[in-house]
Amino acid sequence: MNHLRKILLMGAGFLSVVLGIIGAVMPVMPSIPFFIIASICFSKSSKKFHDLLLNNKWVGPHIKRYHENNGIKLEMKVLFIFFQWAGIVCTSILFVHNILGRILMLIIAIGATIYVLSLKTAQK
Repeated sequence: MNHLRKILLMGAGFLSVVLGIIGAVMPVMPSIPFFIIASICFSKSSKKFHDLLLNNKWVGPHIKRYHENNGIKLEMKVLFIFFQWAGIVCTSILFVHNILGRILMLIIAIGATIYVLSLKTAQK
């Protein structure tokens, strides 16, 4: 079972890296939260990939700040929440025509917003 957990965590880590890369080039999707998720997954499954993320010159400082419990910059929190809600609204209007689907998306967005707001805000 331990081997399966490691494989699942690595898969989630790689998926998060891909989403982070997409977020880095698409203005409607933040990237740093995905790299932080990848880092958490890799910290439990692959030291090699975890170290690779921590030593990356673009995302490493953000991940280190998060891991050292110094928090996330206020700017990143605002961007994440803004783009998350913009994505939820656009998706629910354009693609989700089922009221249950819209309610589920709303619940997930509220939960993610509460979580991001509960994280410590980094001091400049």
